[in-house]
Amino acid sequence: MYSSKLTWLVTGANSGLGLCIAQQALRQGHTVIATARSLAKFPESLRDAQNAHLFELEATSSAFIITKFVDDLISRFGHIDVLVNNAGYGLFGAVESLTEQEIRRQFEVNFFGVLNLTKAILPHMRQRCSGTILQMSSCSGIFNIEGSPVYTASKHALEGLSEGLAQEVKKFGIRVHLIEPGYFRTGFVTSALETRKEGSWMTEDGYIDMKAYITDADGSQPGDPVKAAERIFELASLTGMAKGLQDEVRLVLGSDCLDMLEKKIKQYEKTVQTMREIAPSTDY
Repeated sequence: MYSSKLTWLVTGANSGLGLCIAQQALRQGHTVIATARSLAKFPESLRDAQNAHLFELEATSSAFIITKFVDDLISRFGHIDVLVNNAGYGLFGAVESLTEQEIRRQFEVNFFGVLNLTKAILPHMRQRCSGTILQMSSCSGIFNIEGSPVYTASKHALEGLSEGLAQEVKKFGIRVHLIEPGYFRTGFVTSALETRKEGSWMTEDGYIDMKAYITDADGSQPGDPVKAAERIFELASLTGMAKGLQDEVRLVLGSDCLDMLEKKIKQYEKTVQTMREIAPSTDY
């Protein structure tokens, strides 16, 4: 058990990986502030857990509401040591099939919701010269998955923000890490995935229903969310397999996600070789 008891704020903690992270922190004797869109969504196991404090929070709330929420938590709990920005969902569909409203909502939840909560908590962490922010990205933050370009774009935006933020706040004793899980058996397909009625991606023969395609594979994903939560806890506490990883921006989870990362690196290596002559040809 980690010697110092921390206070965690975990969004989207009612199910999936968020729930597993909250339960892991509670098992280690830490205090967990868990949020969901509705208190009714929390499982009984979390409602009855000692040191678990449950709150309603809508990810698309205004920056003013989110800042007040965080300030109220600080007044009640004194401080927040670990923020886990886990709330989010996947919007799958061909670009031309998605409406502007659908696309904007994807970014409101997956990017701006994360940004607003992160901005609200940073002054408190900076004042204490301590804190850890864990941003739930995805293998889609590394590699585009066909049929999900808008979801991928929201995760790429989060990756860019978090990389820059990690450099920005390191001097204040604050760590920022991107959590990049592959495919895990979390219930994401049934609870956090939206697709267009027409289908998800286009082929020469028309639309393919990607939700049906993914649902067929649900339950056979290689990733174990309980083990993922253990690795995430270790990163926050710099224990176990994550000892010494305080300067590592990314935590890659799942052999499938690691394969995607290696594939992406090879693509970049190919681009570097292809651009050897073209890139410097535009210099003065």
